Amino acid sequence: MAKVDLTDHMIRRLVVETRTDYPDAKAPGLSLRVTPAGAKTWAVRGTSADGAKQRLTIGTYPDMSLRDARVRAASVLAEIRGASGNLNAAKREAATARSGDPTLGELIAEYEAGPGVSKATWARTKRDFDSEARKRIKAVFAGLLDRRVTDIPDDDFADAMMTYAPKSGAEKANGQVSKARAYLMPVLDWSAGRGKFRVAGKRRRPVLDVADIRDTLDPASDDEEITGTRDRALRVDELKRIWPLLVYPAPAELEMKAHPDLDIRPLAVRFILLTGARLAEVCATRWRHIDRDAKTWFKPRVKSVRGGLRTQLLPIPDAVIQLLDEIPDHLGQDPDDLVFPSLAGTELGNWSRITSAIMKASRTADWHRHDLRRTAATIMRAAGVELSTIDRILAHQTDHRREESSRAIDAYLADIDLSGIAEDPQRKALERLADIYDRISRS
Repeated sequence: MAKVDLTDHMIRRLVVETRTDYPDAKAPGLSLRVTPAGAKTWAVRGTSADGAKQRLTIGTYPDMSLRDARVRAASVLAEIRGASGNLNAAKREAATARSGDPTLGELIAEYEAGPGVSKATWARTKRDFDSEARKRIKAVFAGLLDRRVTDIPDDDFADAMMTYAPKSGAEKANGQVSKARAYLMPVLDWSAGRGKFRVAGKRRRPVLDVADIRDTLDPASDDEEITGTRDRALRVDELKRIWPLLVYPAPAELEMKAHPDLDIRPLAVRFILLTGARLAEVCATRWRHIDRDAKTWFKPRVKSVRGGLRTQLLPIPDAVIQLLDEIPDHLGQDPDDLVFPSLAGTELGNWSRITSAIMKASRTADWHRHDLRRTAATIMRAAGVELSTIDRILAHQTDHRREESSRAIDAYLADIDLSGIAEDPQRKALERLADIYDRISRS
């Protein structure tokens, strides 16, 4: 690419579809690499005394400003020109030789015992199983765990993500890989003293020269099933064939390995259709979250559009109460028991397998669990439910512009149970949704 007169305004606005290098017109050898995921990395290219062409990464934007990158580029270029041999290789060899440098697995354990202590995703389960973050990272980056972290380039992290094959047998696992990447990012930043860990006292001591995983492609960034660009909703004829399979015990025609009396997944699929809930919310629900008398479902950890977690109190219709009554006592009914447990009493898994089985038995195709949520929302909208009500049911951020109200009102709103006193529009919408499903199944 021809040299570009880089400016801060231009850099901030750069968006690319493929990894692209922008050589700077003012600083010899300096270039900015931009990835589709939005990572922007400074590097210096030059030729050493023995004729070897080299590229050295010197920082990321905006942590290193354009001005600082140009100043740093001059000294790095001089270092390259005065060297003999590959400087990158020499740096990696020196890092490997340092006895204090941990393997990736050891670094993960350090982070878990340090900054990760206060984070829910790094907390071990009640049965002392691996935390959510450690489990995801170990699965996706299994082949790198025993290597010294200072000797793993970004290309090797990218290869691990691109070649990851889920144990479930699904064709792809972009969501799992994206989570593993997101969980590993602060671990590497902490060890290198990058980003929010730049401040002394927050970063690892000593800091390590490790790759920046932001320089790898996030597989979820262009996956329409994750980004929400899909518009797939189940048709009436598809719902009519699927609905009879969403019962307990699990129908024999699903041909699942689990015994029908122990397989609760078909009911969980029906629960998603009836509530429009996220799969993670359904899997994490415990009996203490359900109030049968008030007909409410309390969600303690709902993903927020603005980031972080919040709570939600969702009114539920009689159809959901009836579904819960179908769950037998032998699957666990104590307050802390999961409503939809796996055979081991843990959160349900193997969702690709159950959805594939339902598709095969119902002669439907090309849908996944998030399309169930979209189906519920689409039916409610077609039935005349207000968009603001659907937003609240789906636990989306309230669109105050659509409601012509102030954002400040959020500070004055809280969930109050007015059952028997006032009709909740969310309950009314979900009851209407359940009635439509019932009519479809009976038609």
